[in-house]
Amino acid sequence: MKIQYNEWIELLNARLIEYNQSIRVIEYSGGILTLSNGNTLRDSKFEKFKKRVMNKKTTMWVSNMDNLLTGTTTEKEIKSKLAAIGGLIAQEKYGKNIRLNLNTGTPWNKGTKGQNIGTGTPRSQVVKDKIGAKNSGKGNGMYGVKMSNADKEYRSSLMKTKILAGEFTPNSNNRNTHWDTKLNNNSYRSSWEALYQYINPLAEYETLRIEYDLNDKTHVYIVDFVDNANKLVVEVKPKELCVGEKFDAKMTALTAWANNNNYKTLLVDKEWLQEQALDIDYTIFDTKTAKKIKALYETS
Repeated sequence: MKIQYNEWIELLNARLIEYNQSIRVIEYSGGILTLSNGNTLRDSKFEKFKKRVMNKKTTMWVSNMDNLLTGTTTEKEIKSKLAAIGGLIAQEKYGKNIRLNLNTGTPWNKGTKGQNIGTGTPRSQVVKDKIGAKNSGKGNGMYGVKMSNADKEYRSSLMKTKILAGEFTPNSNNRNTHWDTKLNNNSYRSSWEALYQYINPLAEYETLRIEYDLNDKTHVYIVDFVDNANKLVVEVKPKELCVGEKFDAKMTALTAWANNNNYKTLLVDKEWLQEQALDIDYTIFDTKTAKKIKALYETS
């Protein structure tokens, strides 16, 4: 039987009370949830709140809900703690396999994708096949849905607005970028970006977003770094990639922004990084990134 709105209010509040949280749900309707602090949550934020409060695998979200809503605790801090717990569980259950695969170039969990490593028993292939079948064809939420050009334009515009406002950051700007580089447990798209952050800890990573025009369309450029203390905007990129219409369009927009705001622009390439006289603490980088940075200076 489908749970009614008033029943959801009782369930959510009971869970909050159980974990000594002061926040309460005072109104629950289709896609909208109102809290006792006056906040109104809609759509994805609404669903995120509900899932976190009712999460049965971990109580860390619900037991920190007051702190999350007041900003005393951040999502990043909780995710970091959960990742550490997952890592410890994985070490406890699969430590031997992890040690055997250290520095071999082969992931210790190769072939285990989708098996809940560290959080539960592995899924059998039969179960994974059932999940795949359930989510394909008519089971897929977008099955048979044909978006009009107007819908596509609206979604594109909405996404650009979110990116420009800093509400959303794409996982990658192109197929060659990833989030597998770490500095002090913070993620970066490349070892060079992590190294620049080490050199200039005052710089803010991917917080500045500006619009640029290319092929009669408006795009959003997520600038690598902005150093507001020294009034500097920074693009980290190999010289050989600093070519083409897209790069030129982005640099034109960045230069215009810099001129309008009395900032300077800096292109950080291999030569610039190699010229920096550094005493690097490699222990605060992940192992792979530390090796790349060492190799960078060995070839200088």
